[in-house]
Amino acid sequence: MDTKFRLGGTIYLVIAFVFIIGLLLGVINSNYMLKFLPNETGFGLDDNGSNITRLSEETLKTLEKEKYLIIYNENNPYSVNLKDNINQTLEYMKKEVVIASLSEIPASFNDFHNVIVALEEVSQISNLSTLETYTAEGGRVFFAIRPEINDSLQNLYRKLGIYEVGEFITSNGMKLTSNVLIKQNQLVMERAEIGDNSSLSVGIDNRSTVYMESIDEVPLLWDIPYENGKFMVFNGSLLGSKENRGLITGAISILNENFIYPIMNMKLAYIDDFPAPIPEGKNENIFEEYRRDIPSFYQDIWWPDMLKTSAKYDVKYTGVVIQNYGDKVTPPFEVTNQDRNTFVQFGRELLKMGGEIGVHGYNHQSLTVNQEAAMDLGYNAWKNQADMELSLIKTVNFVKGIFSNYDLTTYVPPSNRIDEVGEAALKQAIPSVNVLSSLYLPDGSPYTTVHEFDISDGFIHIPRITAGYEYSDKTKWALVNGVTSIGVFSHFIHPDDILDEERSSGKKWSVLEEEYDHLLRNTYKDYPWLKSMTARDAGQQLTNYLNADVYIKEESNRIVVSIDKFPGEMSFILRTKKNIGKLKDCTVQKVDEDVYYVEAKKATIELGLVD
Repeated sequence: MDTKFRLGGTIYLVIAFVFIIGLLLGVINSNYMLKFLPNETGFGLDDNGSNITRLSEETLKTLEKEKYLIIYNENNPYSVNLKDNINQTLEYMKKEVVIASLSEIPASFNDFHNVIVALEEVSQISNLSTLETYTAEGGRVFFAIRPEINDSLQNLYRKLGIYEVGEFITSNGMKLTSNVLIKQNQLVMERAEIGDNSSLSVGIDNRSTVYMESIDEVPLLWDIPYENGKFMVFNGSLLGSKENRGLITGAISILNENFIYPIMNMKLAYIDDFPAPIPEGKNENIFEEYRRDIPSFYQDIWWPDMLKTSAKYDVKYTGVVIQNYGDKVTPPFEVTNQDRNTFVQFGRELLKMGGEIGVHGYNHQSLTVNQEAAMDLGYNAWKNQADMELSLIKTVNFVKGIFSNYDLTTYVPPSNRIDEVGEAALKQAIPSVNVLSSLYLPDGSPYTTVHEFDISDGFIHIPRITAGYEYSDKTKWALVNGVTSIGVFSHFIHPDDILDEERSSGKKWSVLEEEYDHLLRNTYKDYPWLKSMTARDAGQQLTNYLNADVYIKEESNRIVVSIDKFPGEMSFILRTKKNIGKLKDCTVQKVDEDVYYVEAKKATIELGLVD
């Protein structure tokens, strides 16, 4: 008996459905669809955004900024450096700063909210008694470096809470006995991680409140009431270093009864050399751990791990493209398509997760004509600006060939080095680029490009503060200082750190991934209010922050904050021992003991304070 096999109507529907789904997936994953991937329009350096609110001229006439006086010794290089570092810290906090050398000290201090002494030769302050009177009448004075040992200062020492003065010592690390750095009470740092700190061996009386001490319990930061005012002393020599600005911010915040300051509020994570060609072959450690060659490891292990941490800890990656790792710095610059699929896959997924594609360069040769700066890295110096431009244009054309409608706005210099010729080439070759991201902290090389968070020379500078997969104490110190002072987490990694024995410290990926996860987890846990964004977003965020003018008016039971050129929303940190009362046009979130995160929703906000 013959039995014929017949397809029912349901089977035909299933086949048609599978065919249509397959067709759609093919189109979605095709090169044609790449041009429809998300992109945000770039913005100009003069773009203040569409939601900027100006205060009226009448209102502005009634407002004044708090004034802070810094006294320094113009003949002492360390004092000059300390003055500059404190000045920049206060400027980030939108405070008005008056700087006075020993010969320019004003006759009265009554106009100043705080006086900061940035010199150790205290006996050279001509009107020291006037400074003491200012404090007794309610003023706040911060000695930002341990004072000199001088018998003539015995009377002042007692007022600073010091009853015994020994010799200068190099203190053994430090321990925070407070949250002078936000969320870091009881943090211990070894001397090797923070550097040498010259201190005085002192005994202080029990009227003092100690906020930081050395590991062997030498007081390093304390304050003491003096009649109606207060003195604060930093018993050390670390505050001239950029990485310690969080300590400056925290100390000044605690010195005052109620203290509020704006922050940039940015959480950034860069992946340098990504997308980029992936080396072929096997790496012994990777193959031993995962049984994969290098390309398979990056596709199957590394990138999924990056996406996982991004989702868990609210991170948006800014990847910066290079074409190859060659050392060619003279034309012609050629592009091969052998790695195109890699760029397509990683670039597409980077954009889909809300990230950004920026530019690192045609290759990893820093844009400099300085032969010494190039040779220091084993690189080649470029001969001229024209050759740099040709290489950059080649890179842009390559990216546009894949993501045709995507505007490139961020550039990260290879090895964090670029000179004036390189910047000119960048402006000419890729005029859409207006964000330049190098380093925030010096790395010891005179050739490294180090920036503040600012706008200058035609670029918005969004420097990176920390780097690497490893969660070292040194990384944590830089991180928590950056968050406390300006409200910024800005970190970068390299995919190929894993392949380098030195840069990976000989650790396998499973170990590095765990440390990297720990770094992001702690940041997310301690500072959940940080706003995750790409470098492109940060360019607009910083522009708005820098343009805004902030005025603080403190009354007995409230703080009024007025913001001219208000960008629609602005973030602040408030320190107060009082309870939060009635709020107007803002939200407040407690983030640590006596520390609050404030979001302004309008140009003028009010925060009620209750004893």
